[in-house]
Amino acid sequence: MPRCWENKSQERGNGMKILAIGDVTSPAGVEHLAAHLWEVRRKYGIDFCIVNAENASLITGASPEQAELLLRSGADVLTGGNHTLRNRAIYTALDDNEALLRPLNFGAEAAGHGYSIFDTPLCRVLVINAMGNVHMDPTLDSPYGAIDRLLEREAGRYDVSVLDLHAEATGEKLALAFAYDGRLSVVFGTHTHVPTADLKILPHGTGYVSDIGMCGESGGVLGMDPATVVRRMRTHLPEKFLPAAGVPVADGVIFTVDEHTGKTTACERISF
Repeated sequence: MPRCWENKSQERGNGMKILAIGDVTSPAGVEHLAAHLWEVRRKYGIDFCIVNAENASLITGASPEQAELLLRSGADVLTGGNHTLRNRAIYTALDDNEALLRPLNFGAEAAGHGYSIFDTPLCRVLVINAMGNVHMDPTLDSPYGAIDRLLEREAGRYDVSVLDLHAEATGEKLALAFAYDGRLSVVFGTHTHVPTADLKILPHGTGYVSDIGMCGESGGVLGMDPATVVRRMRTHLPEKFLPAAGVPVADGVIFTVDEHTGKTTACERISF
């Protein structure tokens, strides 16, 4: 599959611009990115784009067709989370396609892989997908051990490193970011679908935000129809979630990373 950055010029002096987009919550979110992501990439001069697509089929992972459409539409890599492996139809694609990730700490028994290294015109980019433990289902192995082993094994094979930490607790996300401050270029959180106000650069150069947000219908509860969610909260009975009725919106963050030092030099939120 051709890479989105295949024809980009290598003569850049202002750092690598990496766009991270929060959880795609529905098929309408997929279509929204398909319609607008290339335009956004051109507008902001994006060199590399990461999209978390683990809810693309309404809380049942992403379908192979949705993944293919997103990769054609401007995403360089798709990350996942706790719902990714609920869709067995994508298992073969997870095994075969380096641009489709699931959390690293699922272990070797799970389909797919938790990281990939992309050889772009600007530099080599390591993208890691991991899942937190606090209030998460399922509870996986520690992300620390999995990330430690990965960084040791792949040392010297990448220039810029990005982690999508799919987790519930903001404290868990921030603690892990401090643990790898200066060792990872970017750590961003996904899963809670709400943009957080703590976008910053940590003391040793790691760009960080606790949660990017989401890409899906607006006006609901985390992208879902409010009445459906309220009924489930009131009754505790099974309820099929339906998407909200508002227009789709995508939340993202642009991290500018010095490809020579691997440090983040700037970060900004966008919404489209």
